[in-house]
Amino acid sequence: MESARIQLPHCYATLDPAVRSDIVLHAAADGFPLTGVLHRPAERDPEVAVLAMHPRVDFSHHYLVPPLVGGGYAFMGSTTRYLHHDADALHERLLLDVAGSIAWLRARGFRRVVLLGNSGGGSLFAFYLEQAATAPDARLVRAPSGDAVPLGKHELPAADGLVLLAAHLGEGRFLLDRLDPSMTDESDPLATDPALDMYDPRNGYRPMREGPSRYPADFVTAFRAAQHARCARLDALARERIERTRAARAALDGADGATRTRLAREAYQRPYSLIYRTLADPRYLDPTIDPSERPLGSIFSFGRDPAVGNYGEGLARAMSARGWLSTWSGIASNAALERTLPAVRVPTLVIGALADMDIYPSEVRRAYEWSGAADKTHVELGWAGHYLQPVGEEGARRAHPQRRVAEETILPWMRARWPA
Repeated sequence: MESARIQLPHCYATLDPAVRSDIVLHAAADGFPLTGVLHRPAERDPEVAVLAMHPRVDFSHHYLVPPLVGGGYAFMGSTTRYLHHDADALHERLLLDVAGSIAWLRARGFRRVVLLGNSGGGSLFAFYLEQAATAPDARLVRAPSGDAVPLGKHELPAADGLVLLAAHLGEGRFLLDRLDPSMTDESDPLATDPALDMYDPRNGYRPMREGPSRYPADFVTAFRAAQHARCARLDALARERIERTRAARAALDGADGATRTRLAREAYQRPYSLIYRTLADPRYLDPTIDPSERPLGSIFSFGRDPAVGNYGEGLARAMSARGWLSTWSGIASNAALERTLPAVRVPTLVIGALADMDIYPSEVRRAYEWSGAADKTHVELGWAGHYLQPVGEEGARRAHPQRRVAEETILPWMRARWPA
């Protein structure tokens, strides 16, 4: 019996058989092996390529491949070293994956490379461009954990343009706004301070099936402050574990016998944490906060009440101490648009989906304002969700958002700067 084909929301459903799609075996700037798929129009070899990457998602079959290749451009979706598993992800090392992918495209004759920063790919690419524009001896030499990152020892080739498409403000910032601040004990996933619990009816919560919740302004203010405090506690715990391992390494030189054995084992450790309850954002259920065209809920709760995701799957569930600080900490991570975008000077197109349940129009406007590019454009796409799927009756009446964004926004913007 033929198995059903699973259609992922970030992937295209069909592709013109005439499109040339080649598997790419390349490497990061430090030699780490990577894979990707290069798509090219049937009858010509373009000089302009679009590169799409995400810290952990495979974008080799991105939904914009058909319209952008059909519009005359090449499209490469490349993986990273943390594909499908970012538990130990150092964003600083991910930049070497971006560098290797751009270098591969340059070596194959593409004169222009435009970075498509979709969702988590936006903060990855902005971080890359910020560091690529920095003199090698002034680049970051360590991740927030203290781990060495050789950014200054490798070439970080320039890119020519940046598209931020439904891009959040950074993985750490994204999670900071979703950490459940009512959690009182990191070792007990049910320990709760009811005064800070957005899923407690006494604070304005209604189950999603019953309609919108309404959270008082003073509750939201206290909630946000407590989220920051919880992130700071998680950062402190991560740093404490890192320092314990580092101290064991330092003590090895003067130790012997059973003491040396114990210290060596502690020095080899890469400590991990379980991070519970990471889908708590009042905006999920109260549409009066950051109002937009979005329906209730989150893309991470799969049509269910976000409370299910908060106590269930969540995000960033298992993280190494160093991976937490570099990737998911809203305080420590370097991959935050507020920090990186002011240094980005290449032409930049910022696109927001107005019915996105997890990235809000106000955040997209902030990204546009932070951009240091003289040539920058901000576009809002009505009745479109995070994956540019139609939302609501109005969305169903219009042309499909994926086609709209390609034909009405991205292709005209690119043709005006780098004709196909």
